[in-house]
Amino acid sequence: MNESKFATNLEYYKVFYYVVKCGTLTAAASRLCLTQPTITSALQRLEEQLGCTLLLRTRKGVALTREGELLWNRIEPACQLMLSAEQELASVQQFSGGVLSIAATEMGFMTYVFPVLERFTADHPGVKIRFRNFLTGPVLDKLQSGEVDLAILHTPFQEDKRLASYPFGSITECFVTGPKYAFLAEKTHRLADLTAYPFISVLQGSATKRFLQQLFYREGLVFEPDIEVTTIELVTQSVLHNFGVAMLPWERVRPYVERGELLRIPVEVPEQRLKRQVCVLNHRDIPLRPAAEIFLEQYLKPFPHWGGEG
Repeated sequence: MNESKFATNLEYYKVFYYVVKCGTLTAAASRLCLTQPTITSALQRLEEQLGCTLLLRTRKGVALTREGELLWNRIEPACQLMLSAEQELASVQQFSGGVLSIAATEMGFMTYVFPVLERFTADHPGVKIRFRNFLTGPVLDKLQSGEVDLAILHTPFQEDKRLASYPFGSITECFVTGPKYAFLAEKTHRLADLTAYPFISVLQGSATKRFLQQLFYREGLVFEPDIEVTTIELVTQSVLHNFGVAMLPWERVRPYVERGELLRIPVEVPEQRLKRQVCVLNHRDIPLRPAAEIFLEQYLKPFPHWGGEG
């Protein structure tokens, strides 16, 4: 099929799509703001060009022939994609809608994405939000494949030349424990001292686990946790239930410490080593959609830094 013929047929396919979708020629004509003779003519030309009968007229409307069903199964998904693209373009031109797709780690969502996203959705309720929660590696995979617009990660993560990374905040890690090991909060300890007690951590593959491994490595130690769980929330709950000690963001555990439910353990590690940057990433070769660009420039970048307290 040559290019000009295909371009001509696109309108005929659109008519065919709406006739099948609406069930009758009259309903399709109303939906497309066309006359019924125009609809009939378009269908006849499509059948002539394809060399087969696609629809049978019945008292109740139209019915697909075997050839028509084959065509419908092929073009229905394509028409849906084109229609959704048209709707998205129309909405983002006025920025009354559009889509914002984000992937982030649990830490990214808890410390930055949720607070900022709440403000964004309040200002732009027409934007459809899609977010995905993964460990650091899968988050980067989703961004590299173009499945999401933006990624929010905490250092450390493996850099990729295809991805642009912008630091826009920080968190400060600290060591905490529950009442069972309250005596650990009474004096400053070396990092090596904490290895004598059950240590709780998230699983391998997370940036937090790599951060701990690097921190211990600088002190000539090998980080070997006794308890490994899948989420930061489970780490927090494990410490609250007196199963051991853990490293958690000060911004997350501060309310527990202030209520006396957790105790902060002083450790001989420079505070700067306990800081982690939070970065927003996007793919250099994939232009950002308007919703993502506004979210990045007007909501993420101006967000106040959280690190450094306490």
